Amino acid sequence: MPDSQAIPADTSSPVPVGGNAPSLELYEASQTFLLRTPDRRISWMRKGAIAILLLLFFVGIPLLNMAGAVPDYKLNILGKYLCFGIVALGIDLIWGYTGLLSLCQALFFALGGYAMAMHLSLKQGGGDVRPEYNNIPQFMFFNNVHDLPGFWKPFASMPFAIVAGLAIPGLAAALFGFFILRSRVRGVYFSIITQALAAAAWLLISRNEMLLGGTNGLTNFYQPMSQAKGWIISLYLLTLTMLVLSYLFCQAIVKSRLGRVLVAVRDKETRLYFAGYKPYAFKVFAFSIGAMLAGLGGMLYSPQVGIITPQDMNVDASIVMVVMVALGGRGKLWGAVFGALLLSVARSSLSSDMASVWLLVEGLIAVTVVLFFPDGFAGLWDAMERQITAGEGFWRAALTGLPLAAVALFVGAEALGLTPGFLQGDKFQPLGLMPKYWLLLFVLGMAASLNWLNRRAAAQRFAARGFDVVAGDSSDKSPVLAASAKGGA
Repeated sequence: MPDSQAIPADTSSPVPVGGNAPSLELYEASQTFLLRTPDRRISWMRKGAIAILLLLFFVGIPLLNMAGAVPDYKLNILGKYLCFGIVALGIDLIWGYTGLLSLCQALFFALGGYAMAMHLSLKQGGGDVRPEYNNIPQFMFFNNVHDLPGFWKPFASMPFAIVAGLAIPGLAAALFGFFILRSRVRGVYFSIITQALAAAAWLLISRNEMLLGGTNGLTNFYQPMSQAKGWIISLYLLTLTMLVLSYLFCQAIVKSRLGRVLVAVRDKETRLYFAGYKPYAFKVFAFSIGAMLAGLGGMLYSPQVGIITPQDMNVDASIVMVVMVALGGRGKLWGAVFGALLLSVARSSLSSDMASVWLLVEGLIAVTVVLFFPDGFAGLWDAMERQITAGEGFWRAALTGLPLAAVALFVGAEALGLTPGFLQGDKFQPLGLMPKYWLLLFVLGMAASLNWLNRRAAAQRFAARGFDVVAGDSSDKSPVLAASAKGGA
């Protein structure tokens, strides 16, 4: 918009006076109610991104695998990461939209995984059982159990295992949530109780008397599921389809009246009591749905990895799942999925490339994202949309989204094994970092520096035109929105 057209800084009217069309356009572009209804450019940008992602994951990656560019084991591992994406959706529904920080989602994930693993361990599921062991899982025979226990027998049916993998986590969450949340336990106390639940379940499942494999867990499944190309592609596509359906299901919830009540529970729970609502009922609902999504992720995880152990349900695993959502962006469903892929790939690459210090680097990444991207990487996309809507120009918006694009490209290349060889060499490794990490740091540093310079110049330009720009504002709001706090509203 022309620099000569500006809203007077001392105006007291909520709408610019004088019938000046450009000034009115600037004012309207700065209002948040318009940002909730994206214009045509934002809609096309979203649709284009969705189409590209669907084509890439449903068509591009399988074709690359069949052509030999993506190894089978990489596709198998990517399918495992997508399982965590399903879990992240449930966590975001609980934490991002309802305000409950649950630290036991790994427990529900493992319950679903054990339900499917019990079927896969039996003869009917293709398990590696032998006549000399009376056709029961080998660990039972070694524990002096010669007949299949009664609670194992229903899992010989695949439909029962699928229903149990969803129902057991859902019912456990509903019962636990009803008694805890009905007592108005909230905040950090709820998190501590769920953490204690996960620790207690881990100790219980680890005991051999439970006949679930003890600390070794359940394994010896049908081997082609994680080794044969046809099975790998099929399970990958199945997991991807379940992820998309889970996303659509969660999106339908958060966009409905029910979703608005969940957000109200998160933001103003006390007011809901005066309005006649029972917030604990909505909390139990969200908690149960999140548990069922975690169980679904666990059921898809077991056959692709080939093992499920009590370590998959411990407290550390639950905390990692929460960090996934924080990195991607709390309160953004697609951000939760992106965070799951990002952290999963980062943990795999760092543990391989920097075995001695990868935990420290992982912690630094989490702290850096919290400090510089408080809304997660999804916040960068939101900032791009705000800048485009406010008329700041395509290139400024592209610069804002450059860190998101760089991280997405790095994650994709690492996950599929497509990182060029010269970026993984050992000829240039100051501080023990491979060239690919230095390149990523360079791109992120340049984007952050240029973005900061552009924001500073924009703030000075708006200040010179009579706007009261908040000094030192490091949020992702555009200068137009920051200036409108006094000049336009």
